[in-house]
Amino acid sequence: MNKPTTHQTPDSTRLDPFEQQLARALRRVDVRADTARKFLALAAEAEQTRAAQGSGPRLVKLSNGGRVLAFPRLGPHARAWGTGALAAGLLLSATLGGVHLEHRQQQVRAEREFQAAERIENRTLQQIRQQVEQAGIPLD
Repeated sequence: MNKPTTHQTPDSTRLDPFEQQLARALRRVDVRADTARKFLALAAEAEQTRAAQGSGPRLVKLSNGGRVLAFPRLGPHARAWGTGALAAGLLLSATLGGVHLEHRQQQVRAEREFQAAERIENRTLQQIRQQVEQAGIPLD
């Protein structure tokens, strides 16, 4: 029977076959200069095609047969608006998070108070039951 092979890493941890396969898949691969040039040319082609088709995101078919979803570049005004929207979203998120936390704390306090009231009620009923039994009155 074949045993799965493992190899030692520099930190002496043993990797199982899945981890070995993952490490091989994620290792760095040097890109040739012409690959990067082709990629940049395709990106420029996608931008030109998208710009010619009008504003908004477009699914652009490239000369090599591939397709890419191209979004318009944002101008300085749109970027400023986007930054403001992001800041407002973060502020809203922080505020709602604080409100949720406060609500949760109130809920926990209410649960503790309810449990304390239950304990007091149980003790009181137990004391009353003992007093009634001592008086000779059957409860069952």
